[in-house]
Amino acid sequence: MLDFVTPDCVYPPELVVAAFDRVCRSVSPKINGDPDVRRHLALIILRCVDEGEHDPDRLSELALDELAGIDRSAVR
Repeated sequence: MLDFVTPDCVYPPELVVAAFDRVCRSVSPKINGDPDVRRHLALIILRCVDEGEHDPDRLSELALDELAGIDRSAVR
């Protein structure tokens, strides 16, 4: 799963934290309490930043869509 992100890349912490907090508030407490799900959501966000997205709302939306299994190409 770590191959989702660019090695040795520095990510803007305020951007990543804002997106991560938003997406975690959007999922149920049961899902949010699973460390594997939280890790997966964080890696999705980092990958999307790598791809050029820098809007925290959009990042959280993309992470939630991917977690739900929605085809990202259809969403964009």
